[in-house]
This record gives sequence, C-alpha cells and structure tokens, in this order.
Amino acid sequence: HPDDSAEMQAEQEAVVTRLFHACRRNRLEMLLEIIPSKVGPVDDQTNAKLISRFYDIGIYPDWWKLEPMQTRAAWAATCDAITSRDAHTQGIVILGLGQSEAELASSFRLAADFPLVKGFAVGRTIHADVGRQWIAGKIDDASAVAIMAENFRRLCGIWDAARGEKL
Repeated sequence: HPDDSAEMQAEQEAVVTRLFHACRRNRLEMLLEIIPSKVGPVDDQTNAKLISRFYDIGIYPDWWKLEPMQTRAAWAATCDAITSRDAHTQGIVILGLGQSEAELASSFRLAADFPLVKGFAVGRTIHADVGRQWIAGKIDDASAVAIMAENFRRLCGIWDAARGEKL
C-alpha cells in the first residue's frame, strides 16, 4: 500500500524484485497481484501509484492482477500508469476478492472500456459457496462441478456482454 511504512515497502519490494529476476532468469512470465484495499484506504490513484513504484524499481510484470475497481477514473489512472511505462505488458486480469456477481459486473462494465484489461480470475466467486456445500455433504461431486461450471459460464457471459457493449 502506498501508505505502508518505509520498512514494509523496502521488505516487500526486495521480495518482489527477487521474484521478478527469478522469472526473467528462468524465462517465465510474471503475474503481479496487488490488493491495496486489504491493508488501507484506496482512492482512484492508489493502484496507479503502486504500479508506478514497481516500474520505478525496475519491476515489469508480464501481467497485472488487480482488484475490481469501481470508478472509471481508477481504471483510467491504472491503465495509464501501465501503458505509459510498459509497451510490452500482456495486460490486466481482474481478481474477485470473493465479490458477488453483481459487484463484479459493475467493475467489468467499467473495465471493459480499457483494452488493457483482458479478463478475470475470480476463483472464490466461482467456487467458495460450492466448496462449503460440498464439504458439508449437501451436494455431491457431480453437482459441485456442474454448479461451478455454471457460475463460470455466467461470469464469462457478464464479461462478454460488458466487452461487447464497448466493441
């Protein structure tokens, strides 16, 4: 988080730097996930500030995995921070943080305006409730698979509809 102590930032940056160099050394792509809302307040510039800082210290992830933002200004600032510094990025995927489909749909509609946003990776939204039901013995294996497949299909439809409105 941009408001973390200098000591915390230095520690986290050192770890990410080691991981970045290990990825490059081994010819692996790097996906960097940042979730500032879990540790402090966020505004429309929070992700952009964090991303700019990573570029400042030489970290150029192939992919960014970012929490769903709820304003166009936040998406614009974030995408600008990336495109102004990295012409070779693969893009952004939206993480879910266990949000509901309705909450994700709102962010998807905003994100779909930005070609840099390629899709989503929202595991808990797809499987968390199903997993609890399965562990409790309320549903069998086949039902769990079918429900998760349907959850994924619905989210793909939400994303495709949002993207289709913008194309």
